[in-house]
Amino acid sequence: MPATKTLPQCAHDAIESAIDEAADDDPVILWWDDGGYLRDIVEHASTQLCCEFRAAEQTPLELRADAPRDRTVWYVPQPSSDDVDWFKDVEHTGGVVEQHIGKLAARCFENDRLQAATIRTAYEDAAEQSSASPHSHARGDADAREKVAQTLYEELDGEGGLPSLQGLQTKIVLDGHDDPVQFVLEHGTRNLPDGDDLLKIRDLLVDDGVTAVEGESDARTIVERTRRWAVAEWLVDEGLDKALLPQEYQPEPSTGFGVSRPELRSMLSKTERKGELANVYLDPDQRFWHDVLRSYDDPWELVDCPVDASLEHRLWDEWTQSFNAGEYEMCASQATQRHDRLASTYGDVPWTVVWEQAVDVATLAAELETWEESGDTSDVVDLYGDVEDGTWQIDNAVFNLIVSGEPEAGLPEEHPATATLDDLRSSLTESRYLEYLTDLGDLVVDQIDAGSPFVGEKHAHQFFAEEQEHLQSGQSVALFIVDALRFDLAHELADSIRRELPRLEVDESRWVGTLPSDTEFGKAALTPGSKFSFNIELQDGELVPERSDRKITNHRRQTLLENDGWSYIMQDAEDEVGWSNTRVAYYWNDIDETGEKELTDFDELFSDRIEAISRIICEKLRKGEWDRAYILSDHGFVSLPKHVDMDDLHPPDDAQQVTRRWVAGADLDDDAPGVLLDEDTHLGYLDDDARVSILADPIQRFRNQGLSDARFFHGGVLPQEFVLNFVTITQE
Repeated sequence: MPATKTLPQCAHDAIESAIDEAADDDPVILWWDDGGYLRDIVEHASTQLCCEFRAAEQTPLELRADAPRDRTVWYVPQPSSDDVDWFKDVEHTGGVVEQHIGKLAARCFENDRLQAATIRTAYEDAAEQSSASPHSHARGDADAREKVAQTLYEELDGEGGLPSLQGLQTKIVLDGHDDPVQFVLEHGTRNLPDGDDLLKIRDLLVDDGVTAVEGESDARTIVERTRRWAVAEWLVDEGLDKALLPQEYQPEPSTGFGVSRPELRSMLSKTERKGELANVYLDPDQRFWHDVLRSYDDPWELVDCPVDASLEHRLWDEWTQSFNAGEYEMCASQATQRHDRLASTYGDVPWTVVWEQAVDVATLAAELETWEESGDTSDVVDLYGDVEDGTWQIDNAVFNLIVSGEPEAGLPEEHPATATLDDLRSSLTESRYLEYLTDLGDLVVDQIDAGSPFVGEKHAHQFFAEEQEHLQSGQSVALFIVDALRFDLAHELADSIRRELPRLEVDESRWVGTLPSDTEFGKAALTPGSKFSFNIELQDGELVPERSDRKITNHRRQTLLENDGWSYIMQDAEDEVGWSNTRVAYYWNDIDETGEKELTDFDELFSDRIEAISRIICEKLRKGEWDRAYILSDHGFVSLPKHVDMDDLHPPDDAQQVTRRWVAGADLDDDAPGVLLDEDTHLGYLDDDARVSILADPIQRFRNQGLSDARFFHGGVLPQEFVLNFVTITQE
């Protein structure tokens, strides 16, 4: 039975009736409001009836301080006083209204006054339970009476239509919730009433189709059966034959029009407690339909049902079997589907992140299998540095996998991923990835020995000559020169800029870094000048880079750029003036410093660095409106697995300069460790005397004083180090 009037209408009627029945032509109407929740409503009704409104702020007696001359409503936010002598004249000449919000709300249901009395009783019972001040209007859970008053006030204010009596009773019992099924699914036994009110909720659940709770009087049992019924409803919605379920748990077909969806899905889509509820509906101790799901033929048919731990465990076990069978593409697809469903249901919770990592595991396994089966002998630069299909994607997959950590640690111990995921991850990122690096190093050595891999490639020392049409055009140009920006990280950075600034055109192209891929040589290569003016030679036993026969130091590099019209800005420099120039070269050294100094967890740190670089670049591109910008790098790096033994090599006796990854000299023997680079290697910048023996084996390095880390290094000839991804950004 719906309400017929609102609280404001009933307050208007009560004051109007008191005026009509009063003996005085301009009466005083005294309104006693036990609880004080009707002040705004009574004041508004008084104004409508042309009455002056006065409220007692502390004591009713203060209303007598100034006798009214015209029609007036006196409002007292208290129960009626025993001091009747104060107001005898009002009783005789005016009128008295004793209506708290519960009584007034009951009057809103004129057609069912008898049943509506339960609303008044609910308010008065709550008042007895409350220990808070009757003047308190604070929202919250502290005052039971206030909760009931708030529900009555909001439901009977006339906005959004008038409620049914049953709906209002339900909201009072369930603290403002009007759907008993969704309340139980979300809150469980918390805030459930007891006694007769609990039985009312149970009957409402039965009316809504939850027949499994019929006759039950225990709150815990009611919650357990309601949740079990709701999980069954979702499973059936995804395709489970309901005949597999007991009769009382078989959901009834929808008789309504339009699209219907399971109650549990509806609740989870609206609640703000998604993460908490993952612990309820994926709890291994709450395997709602284990007997049905443990023997179900194809659990992946039910993949879009995210609310039963038994299904979750079956899916993981099946996925692991498929992975071990080498069905990596299917595994990536299945893991993506499961991840997307869990993410849309619960957000970022351990179950979701585990499936996200499962996608990376399957992707990396597929990439490595393709490599292992290819027996590829094609040009190593093209093989690794193809922007669309290069094997740099293996490094990217490894990077993503390591950065994502160990998400299974956040799962309940009973989840099968806690026993399997670490082994899968370790096998890929340690043994199989290391085998890939070793094979790739062998391929580099073979092709360098044949003198073929770098012919026809764009070399970093040719950048200013190759791009002079744009660099000398008079347009505004920014160079972002990022130390140690490996191919995959440059791609990630390019993607980040595409997402952030979609109006810009972002292109990637491969270049060959200056060997050995060491900072000193890489940055020297990226200086203005003809491609013929760059050279590397031995000077007094030291290998040095030159431009136009002059050694390039850090100071010389800055001078060359500034003489060519560039503002030279180092990371963290407070140089806003320099950014106002139309040609800016900005140097970011954080990645290399992170790899060299942060000897633990540097993979995770790189992810933060890429985000920081992206923010800086996007900020400058927005502010400066550059016509063109480049993201360049001096070298990449090799990131080895966490557990690997490095083999220290003794440099040759005739070596003059020794680093961790290369040695240089004029008379190095052809049998020196690694692969020998000289003027015949088609590099175009080694002088006749310079011979560089450089390592391609990922687990070898020359014994030399320096850092003791065994994971991050550069200076060798693995393509991760010298095949670079240069990014060009232009206005579309």
